[in-house]
Amino acid sequence: MGIDYTFQVYAHQRDARSLLDAVASLSDRCAESTTVALPDGTSMALPGTYGFEAGRTVTLTDVVGGHGRSSFDLSLCFAQDGPLSAYRNDQIHKNGIDPARAWPDGTTRIAMGYIYLDVFDATALLPEHWKFAFTPATSEQSRLFLSSPAIREAFTTLAISVAAPLCLLDVEESHQIVVTAQARRVCTRIPGPCLLWDRRAPQDQAYGELLGRLAGQPALSTPRWIAGPEHEIYQTFVESLTRNSQHVTGLR
Repeated sequence: MGIDYTFQVYAHQRDARSLLDAVASLSDRCAESTTVALPDGTSMALPGTYGFEAGRTVTLTDVVGGHGRSSFDLSLCFAQDGPLSAYRNDQIHKNGIDPARAWPDGTTRIAMGYIYLDVFDATALLPEHWKFAFTPATSEQSRLFLSSPAIREAFTTLAISVAAPLCLLDVEESHQIVVTAQARRVCTRIPGPCLLWDRRAPQDQAYGELLGRLAGQPALSTPRWIAGPEHEIYQTFVESLTRNSQHVTGLR
């Protein structure tokens, strides 16, 4: 079985256009497009397909409601860094990928596709909010979600640009990594130092504990749902993540 790491950006429904505009700015402009009908009655062209079909018109509220469940299929471009350059070279030399497709901007950005975008109702945690979940197609790409500073920075900037109250990185471990909260950076390096969100937690309790930590409340010696580097679970998490993310380079 492969690994499927996911950046999860929680955004207010009114910010859906701003978020998708930011996603479009990261997209390979050569890609086919999908028309997305937005809650405010307007629409926009999002580079990429939906359910692997181009030229469709998709109503975002229907996507969130699970009608005809499918994903947006995106090709996103990121600034060069060491892990991404190695990935690009592998795509060119080992897999026979056209250099123009692996490196669409000449020398500035490196493309990765597919990255699937799913949108879910997040009102159980945050009223009138949706969760925008970005998951790459392969285990190799999931490892890059973890090891590439450029990818982490792109999703951090994306979340902050729409004042997202929460952005998590799901690495299929007992805890998720808190990337941003209340439109501020929380995790600057992976695997640390950062804060961890227990995936078993009642979401409202975990969010409340997280906000308390960010407000300067002292950390509990035994955390309920949010753990930091001072807790025993943190080192266990790092060891498990390193072991399960085989061949990951650049963990720092």
